[in-house]
Amino acid sequence: MQRHSTYSNVKPASKGASKHAEEVPLADLLKGRSEALKADHYLRKSPSLESLSKPHSAAFSSLKPQSKLSVERKDQLAALAREYGGSKRNALLKWCQKKTEGYPNIDITNFSSSWSDGLAFCALLHTYLPAHIPYQELNSQDKKRNLLLAFQAAESVGIKPSLELSEMMYTDRPDWQSVMQYVSQIYRYFET
Repeated sequence: MQRHSTYSNVKPASKGASKHAEEVPLADLLKGRSEALKADHYLRKSPSLESLSKPHSAAFSSLKPQSKLSVERKDQLAALAREYGGSKRNALLKWCQKKTEGYPNIDITNFSSSWSDGLAFCALLHTYLPAHIPYQELNSQDKKRNLLLAFQAAESVGIKPSLELSEMMYTDRPDWQSVMQYVSQIYRYFET
C-alpha cells in the first residue's frame, strides 16, 4: 500500500487515459484547520510539574517507594509464586507436593481434605524434623496421634499453633484457609 501526500478531487482515471486531476498537497488542505484547532484545545488543564513534586501533607513526605526485594522479604509467598508460577496458594500447594514426594499415603491436592488425617502435616514436618516424627510408624486411621505429633513438632521449633486439634478431629474437610495459614508458617520458618 502506497501513501500519497496529496489528495485528488477527481476519481482515478481509467487505464490508458491521461491523468489530469487537480492535486492539492495535504499540508495545504490541513492548513486552515490546524490554525483553528490548537493542541491546547484538546488538552485539559493539568497541574504543573512543580506542584506534583510537592507533597500535599507531611505524611506523604516520609513515604518511600518499596523495592521489589523488600516486598518479597515481607511476603515470602510472592517469591514462591514466581518460582512455581500461578497464585500464592497454588505455589504453596506445589511446594508441599514437592516436599512430600515419595511419602506413602500422601496425596496433597488441596488445603482441606488432603490434610484432615494429619499425615500430610507429619510428612511435611518429617522432611525437616525426622527425629521428632516417626513417619514409618504412623497410620492414617490414628488421626489424633498424627495431628498431635505434627503440632508438637512444629511447636518445638517455635511455630505457633494456628489450628485447633478439636476442630481438625471432627471434620474431614477442615477450613482450607486455616490449613493454608498453618502450612505457610511452616514454609516461612524452614524456607526463609
